Amino acid sequence: MSDQIDPDPGPNLTLLKWIVGILGFLIVLFAGIIGVTIFMRLTATETETVVGEPKMAEQAEVGTAQSGGVAAFGDIRLPIPDDMDLLSLTSGQERLFLTLGTEGAARLILVISLKDGKVLGSFNLEKDGIQ
Repeated sequence: MSDQIDPDPGPNLTLLKWIVGILGFLIVLFAGIIGVTIFMRLTATETETVVGEPKMAEQAEVGTAQSGGVAAFGDIRLPIPDDMDLLSLTSGQERLFLTLGTEGAARLILVISLKDGKVLGSFNLEKDGIQ
């Protein structure tokens, strides 16, 4: 009986062994890459700057020197109508734009000077149309 060959030798597991080996190698490789990345970020002492680009602090100094600088003006209280909410706040060169409205619809835009905090003017948005 020992001379007979078994008709069902079982599944060939060679391909499965190769797949498991390759996936195991990839797991170890990516775990190493993640570990090195975390280590490099934890031990970094200084951020890199692009050659030829001025640093942000230098740009800020140049910007305030050219425009005369924005002086501190303290606390400013702006009257906002009771029936309106602040929808957005946008700043432009030397002006601040406050968009006020109700239920998401803009009804009033206040223009404020960044130099002294005074209200320069306002835009009343009405649905009457152009006359």
